[in-house]
Amino acid sequence: MLKVKQLIEVSTLWLALSLRASMAFMPSERLSIRTLKQDGFALSAASATTSSSRQKRVARLTEWGASNEVKTGGVAIQSIPDSGLGLVSTQEVPSGSLLVTVPASVTLSVTSGSLLGGPDDISVEGMCTDRRTFRELPWLNNVSSIKLETSDLKPWLESLPNTFDTPIRWEKSQRDDLLQYQHMSESVDRQKTAWTNYFDKLNSALDKDIISWDQFLLGCELARSRAFSGGYTGSPFNPLIYAFTLLLVTVYAGLGLGTLEQAANGAALVFCASVLRDFVVPKLFKTKKYVICPIIDMANHRSVGPTANVAYEFFTDAYSLSATVQSPKDTEIFISYGERSNDQLLQYYGFVEPDNPYDLYVMPPIREWDIASLEVACGRPFASGRLEKLDRAGLLGKPISAALTEEEEDDGEISSSGNPRGGVVLTRAAGIDPAVIQALRALVSTDEEWEAAGEAVGNFAAMVSTENEQRARLAARTALEQELQAKPTTLEEDQELLKRSIASRSSSMDDTERLAVQFRIEKKKILQSSINMLK
Repeated sequence: MLKVKQLIEVSTLWLALSLRASMAFMPSERLSIRTLKQDGFALSAASATTSSSRQKRVARLTEWGASNEVKTGGVAIQSIPDSGLGLVSTQEVPSGSLLVTVPASVTLSVTSGSLLGGPDDISVEGMCTDRRTFRELPWLNNVSSIKLETSDLKPWLESLPNTFDTPIRWEKSQRDDLLQYQHMSESVDRQKTAWTNYFDKLNSALDKDIISWDQFLLGCELARSRAFSGGYTGSPFNPLIYAFTLLLVTVYAGLGLGTLEQAANGAALVFCASVLRDFVVPKLFKTKKYVICPIIDMANHRSVGPTANVAYEFFTDAYSLSATVQSPKDTEIFISYGERSNDQLLQYYGFVEPDNPYDLYVMPPIREWDIASLEVACGRPFASGRLEKLDRAGLLGKPISAALTEEEEDDGEISSSGNPRGGVVLTRAAGIDPAVIQALRALVSTDEEWEAAGEAVGNFAAMVSTENEQRARLAARTALEQELQAKPTTLEEDQELLKRSIASRSSSMDDTERLAVQFRIEKKKILQSSINMLK
């Protein structure tokens, strides 16, 4: 998997090139391309005022798309209440219909893991004094496809957001107070440290400090929030190669220069070389392409029941958005960014999805729990040496001083869904992690149960007795209840706050606070449901 810095660094290159070009923006076989982010859903980071001003630029974007062979069928970019911009059907959309097609030539794309590496585009060479450092930035391996030295993309760039309301932009005290969630605060701290390091490294490779931190941050968030990713990095289908090969075979055999079998072998070699270059080598070197695609990047996210899918069309060298279900007229078209928790959605995309099935809650590791209160709840002290055994088994987690400055997960992103300290994970679907229940069975076990298990924590993976199971679940429930009770506000109070804010437009609650309240409502709902599962 790719590291987060690869995504960050291509976004900075994008921003740097756009600055150089004096842009107004400152800040099947079908390959399924998973979307990483677009504009927002539910309570979006964009305000109604910002959406209104952006909507004025949508008309120019639509005209630009038409002049660049971007084809749309039955959808249009429209303003979505409380959600910024999105794609909405202008007619009934049958399942399987092609909604948008965007030529690859008008997208921004970067391929990671290329053997060539380095800034090959001449506009990049002119900006770079330290080519070696610049070449080490992984996402810059194939920058020649980024062509921002022209103003052709200006209408598209002008349609993009010029700010995000993500936690990295909040003051640390705001994150702590508003989110009421230690795990997210720690994750954003790690993100800010890592991104600051990448910013310093990028500027050290340029001929001068042409990018400020705010510009860098905007570029990162735009690329991070609007890029599609996929494993295919080969060249588009070129029928001329095969036509020329057929011509050579015909001439070779027709003039008697060799046998038909020899000619066929030559043609087979051409075909095999093409497959090797386009499909085998990219997989072998784990190359991956990231694409920022105009128009399609306006589609918003929905975890359950997305109504469209993004794909790369090999034979036409274009990206497409196709309907996966039938949608009536005036219906918003949704895609899925993948199985993203609200931790990820807020940290990188600036919105929260109510009742997100992939949401989770990460509590502090067991080593930070109030063990004495658990002993009181269970009615007796735990046997000596049990915590040491759990620690050696790696089930107590890590102290905060040992937390990583950068963590890697499914897309290599520094995200609050990562868990570098080994915190206790609760999911909306299953509640508390079974491994934690296993650890608690060992912790609360009697001497007889411990000896019967061979004094091995691994033998507590299944229930050992009814009494032991009850004590383990009681210990877990007590810890979760303490976590919930420690919050400055209750779930009911937050729900009432949000209700009043939505009902009254004159509410003193700003967008950031409203977003934080919705986020902590979702977190407290997971805590409460996990507690209920343990009863």
